[in-house]
Amino acid sequence: MEIHVNTFGTSLRMHDGLLSIKWQDQINQVPMVKIKSITVTKGIQLSTDVIYQCLENGIDVLLVERSGRQVGRLWNNRFGSISTIRKNQLDFAKSQQVVSWVIENMREKFANQKELIACFLELDEGDHTHLKQIIARIAAYSVRLDDYLTMPFDEASARIRAVEGQVSKMYFECINRYLPYRYQFTKRSKRPALDITNSMLNYCYGMLYSHLESALIKSGLDPFIGFFHRDEYNRPILTYDVIEPFRPWADWVVIHLCMNEILDESFFEVSDGGYWLRGDGKRLLIQHFVDYFEEIIDYQELHFTRFMQLEKRAQSLVQLIQNEETNDAR
Repeated sequence: MEIHVNTFGTSLRMHDGLLSIKWQDQINQVPMVKIKSITVTKGIQLSTDVIYQCLENGIDVLLVERSGRQVGRLWNNRFGSISTIRKNQLDFAKSQQVVSWVIENMREKFANQKELIACFLELDEGDHTHLKQIIARIAAYSVRLDDYLTMPFDEASARIRAVEGQVSKMYFECINRYLPYRYQFTKRSKRPALDITNSMLNYCYGMLYSHLESALIKSGLDPFIGFFHRDEYNRPILTYDVIEPFRPWADWVVIHLCMNEILDESFFEVSDGGYWLRGDGKRLLIQHFVDYFEEIIDYQELHFTRFMQLEKRAQSLVQLIQNEETNDAR
């Protein structure tokens, strides 16, 4: 179970071994054993007893800003495994093997983007010729990635980033074309979002980042030692790397909400030059996100929820890094 608390003045305390969530006269109590993570925003009262219980039971406590972007987390002083994994992670980041990993990661992202776009083929008003052209063009870019396999990493990564940018532009232009008019947007905008659709996308990406970063830490990896995205001060680069194939899953949550016109402008506020989800809007978006990611799916021969697929991906990266270290030692 995921607990998201964003109503100003809400308090979280322990009562008889249960997490007690109080807002005004309303009180909800939840057994700690059922909780996987607790996400809070500003203006929430969190007792140290709750923090201790979370640390003891491996429950993530995430602090997010109103855009959904994580600004901090509380976890115990133990990584998910021994330090050897993180030492090997540094070696892997400098190896030629990382080029093929980045390419496979990007190819998987393109495949998921094609699958999402193909969903528009089911629309009666969809331009099937246009959609098939976009899918074919993304497929061609995916094939082009093979040309970079033997290049030095610095050269390969620059070319891969260029391809990714071209595909991303084409992908979002295609999605935008088939959204209801009120949800169409000029371009992707982050902080702040310049429209309601980008506001929803940013919030979903923020939740996805948090889940994936948790999976990386629990598997013993360091989220700040990345492979593909450029190093930035105090940024979890590895999280940005691993998240790429799964972004279309977050996109689908937003597209579903838009196509069904579930969230309109009344669920947002305009301030500080951008659009921000209000409380009721956040609750609806979070619920749809959690429902979608708790669905059990078959993905790359694994039969798990989407949340568990993220954890399995972190574990498979650990195995790859360890195997590469073993091969180098031979």
